[in-house]
Amino acid sequence: MNEQDHKLILFPKQRLELEQAAFHAMQEKEFYQALTYFDQLIDYGINDQDIVLGKLTCLIELGKQSEAEEICEELIARKDEDYFSYINVYATLLFQFHKHKDVAQLLEEVLNDKGIPDPLKGQLEKLYEVNQPLVDEQMEQEAKITKHELVDAFESNDSLAQWHLVNHLQNTDIAPYIKLFEQMLISEDVHPVIKTVIVGLLQAKSIDRNFKVKKFGLQIMINPSRFPYMNEHPFREALRKELINYEQENPTFFQLGEKLIDRYFYVLYPLSPAMTELDIVKEAIIAIVQASFEPKSNVSKENYSEDTLAMMNQMIEIEKIYFSIMEE
Repeated sequence: MNEQDHKLILFPKQRLELEQAAFHAMQEKEFYQALTYFDQLIDYGINDQDIVLGKLTCLIELGKQSEAEEICEELIARKDEDYFSYINVYATLLFQFHKHKDVAQLLEEVLNDKGIPDPLKGQLEKLYEVNQPLVDEQMEQEAKITKHELVDAFESNDSLAQWHLVNHLQNTDIAPYIKLFEQMLISEDVHPVIKTVIVGLLQAKSIDRNFKVKKFGLQIMINPSRFPYMNEHPFREALRKELINYEQENPTFFQLGEKLIDRYFYVLYPLSPAMTELDIVKEAIIAIVQASFEPKSNVSKENYSEDTLAMMNQMIEIEKIYFSIMEE
């Protein structure tokens, strides 16, 4: 309806006839026709709960899931006197569409509210009770599918698929993946950034056992529950201190240096340079950042030692490895 139509008044008799037509069509399972009537009523500004719920029923029966969810979210956002009724409708809708994790999240937040009317509270608590085993079942099923897909991605050397699937495990029980992670961490075919993510997952879950990690022909043995986190690694902290003066003197220079360090360390981790290489790494970072400001600057043996040049080349190669799978 256009703006002029909204100024029209729906007389009580017309409203009654339209409502009767809408609910009769719905009873006869003529949901498309009923939806037309409900939309007309709503266009006239009639937003009574029974009208809105009638429209929702039609949308659900017609399989218009996204539209139904959108209306529920709009109704809940009003936070009017029917707030908890709409929560109940929305939770039931999500349940019907097998969105059990969404149901659990919604009800866990709402059930702590002391203002829920008693009849509705009982209904919501019962829905939560019925839904919870389905959440566990859904998560278990999803875990099986994800693991199968990750195994396939590992065996086919599909790095991009591995990347997405491993990141998908951030809030998941990783116990079923431990043996697979052991294989991935020592495989030369697995992208080093993916190995970094796996180490992070093991650390987040405080897995207390030793794992071999191979990167760039080198091997390290770590216990994730005791190994320092990436940003807390002694070398990373020492390097940050070496560059801290730039934070005040030249913030842009410092920020570029920090990003370079983060990417360098992200690809290498849990490997790291030896502390004896701290000065060389620092010089290489400063040289690369300076070169980004002055493209015509002379990066040669006359200005830098062979060790610094070698470190610069290593960092540039690691940048390429980082961006081969990561996006910024």
